[in-house]
Amino acid sequence: MKKIVLLACCLSLSLFLFAQYEQEGAYEDGSTMQQPIRPPVELSWTSEDIGDFSEPVRYVHQREADVMYYITIWRTIDLREKVNHHLYFPQDQRGSWRSLGQVILDAIDLNHPENMDALRLYTDEYCNVPKSREEAKEGLIQRRTIQKFDPITFEIIGEEELIEEHKAKEITYYNIKEIWFFDKERSLLDVRILEIEPMIEYEKELNLGAGGGGDEEEGIGGVKQKKRLGYIMYDELRPYLAQQDVFNKKNNAQRLSLDDVLTWKREFSSYIYAEQNVYGDRYISDYLLNARDQRIESDKITDKIRAFEHELWEF
Repeated sequence: MKKIVLLACCLSLSLFLFAQYEQEGAYEDGSTMQQPIRPPVELSWTSEDIGDFSEPVRYVHQREADVMYYITIWRTIDLREKVNHHLYFPQDQRGSWRSLGQVILDAIDLNHPENMDALRLYTDEYCNVPKSREEAKEGLIQRRTIQKFDPITFEIIGEEELIEEHKAKEITYYNIKEIWFFDKERSLLDVRILEIEPMIEYEKELNLGAGGGGDEEEGIGGVKQKKRLGYIMYDELRPYLAQQDVFNKKNNAQRLSLDDVLTWKREFSSYIYAEQNVYGDRYISDYLLNARDQRIESDKITDKIRAFEHELWEF
């Protein structure tokens, strides 16, 4: 009898341990089913991870006394333009390859509130008032209200709120604030990005309701909406950009990071929507309503900056 009881206890214990082992999904090497067992296999040779050795290249030290001219401008990067597709794709992470939007969302890391090293969002373009984690998370979700119906009578019995998280592929615009200045010590017109603001474009499905309209929130579904994610101090973002390589259209063997593309090579297309002015917050669209005229004005500002440096020299 004792042998039977002992055998039953051993069998129960072994089944319990086996169940725990299966639940955790552990392999012999210590990895689990929820964790990858190796880095993404993308090449036939051993590749050095760009994130292991890359740090942002430091700016040249700039003395205020050497700045003889500067102008602050605001520009927009439209990722729908083909020349900017290397910043928009891939829409979903493929191995170690991530888009600019995915790098920013991963750096913000709202799913882990205990992460004190996460990238901060700010409420204003001067980056001196940070958003709380709750405010930042609210900006990354979309709330929709749908009606609940009785399965038998099909009558409306109430409403239900759905919460959907915005994806990196919905970030289709970036507003950039930058300063152009002429350094008389180096005899060079230089530029520094001060802050960047991701813009989310999503389709808002508006609820028409049983009456077919009438309320302010009612209308035709599928209306494009834009949402500001928040301002990011560019110097705080650069360490994350330096650790992510970007698709090189000419030669994949020549590795470029997002920091190289945005900070140094400036391989992107954009247009200016505002420059510093006496009114403080006046945009080009405030005094030019036509889109074509706005683009012409943007090109004029660009030419004005370039002409300043050109006219300093005597040929």
